[in-house]
Amino acid sequence: MNEKDLADLQDAIGYQFKDTSILERALVHASADVENNERLEFLGDAALGYAVSSALFERMSKKSVGVLAERKSILVSNKRLTQVAVSLGIDKRMRLGNSIANNRTVNRKIYADALEAVIGAISMDGGLDAVQAFVDQHLYPLESKPLDLERHAKSRLQEWADWAGFESPVYDVVKHESHPNGELWQVHCTVKDLNHDGEGVAHSKREAERIAAEVLLYKIGGK
Repeated sequence: MNEKDLADLQDAIGYQFKDTSILERALVHASADVENNERLEFLGDAALGYAVSSALFERMSKKSVGVLAERKSILVSNKRLTQVAVSLGIDKRMRLGNSIANNRTVNRKIYADALEAVIGAISMDGGLDAVQAFVDQHLYPLESKPLDLERHAKSRLQEWADWAGFESPVYDVVKHESHPNGELWQVHCTVKDLNHDGEGVAHSKREAERIAAEVLLYKIGGK
């Protein structure tokens, strides 16, 4: 990456690196035959989770843990991370191996992973305060996609499954009973080959399915 690209990217990120070699490494995909960004991605995933949780904890002080978890799953989802990565121009500055260099649309998740690596680079270079500033500027604001907060959990889970290459979620009724105060539905939600599941109990089948999907999203972090 030339000096202008490096400078432009730092301006877009809103953080000036003391050691720009860390930023350059964050943009190297594993398909390239050099030191890649996987370790930085690992670090960035943890730093991102903390920064987003901290932002939600401070700004949504009266919301339940369930609501916070739902919001977090949106903010750290691959869809959201890819959206931010592209807006910053990370997709255009990645170093890719020949196997995918000419076919970047095969799996856009590489942009989400690269953004996590960039966050890991920021963490290494400037600490968690710098990561928090980045999250507050680029990830927490959802004004451009206000409806994301209102999307049904089942829709978000389906989108995640499609994105990650899994089959569609399956909702099985475990129990259906009639009570003096109405019906009671217990629904189990699974995704084939995924080592997590979700369960919901409510007075309607639809609401039980929504809760089950929400629980499963919480377990996978919405990613």
